[in-house]
Amino acid sequence: MKITFKAYGKLPLEAKYIRNTVFVLEQGFVDEFDENDEKAIHILMFYDTKAIGTARIIYSAEHNCYMIGRFAVLKEYRNKKLGQKMMRFTEEEIVRRFGHIFVGVSSQEQASEFYKKVGFSCTNERYLDQDCPHVFMSKRL
Repeated sequence: MKITFKAYGKLPLEAKYIRNTVFVLEQGFVDEFDENDEKAIHILMFYDTKAIGTARIIYSAEHNCYMIGRFAVLKEYRNKKLGQKMMRFTEEEIVRRFGHIFVGVSSQEQASEFYKKVGFSCTNERYLDQDCPHVFMSKRL
């Protein structure tokens, strides 16, 4: 099993497929794609040549930090610590491009334990996004 990563300046078709599969088909979200996709850095994780995970990096003026979002791994590749590897690559990409900085995630509450495992801390900022409970989490790189 060879895991590799690549960063893109445009939303790759493979990332669209993964996000549609995870967020729309599995979780029932409707508004998955937005204007942030046009200005984001998109990350893809590959198992050999198959794209199996994705994330995006955008700057949030509201939180005054870079945000890691749309973080998704296809179901059959979950619980293999691949998400941790993709997070590490994504954070390294942020440091490489922007330096050691504060980063945030808008986590679904059900996914917050994953983000805690990779070093993020919860704030008290809880909110609904498409009727799904979310929490803002952050860490310093």
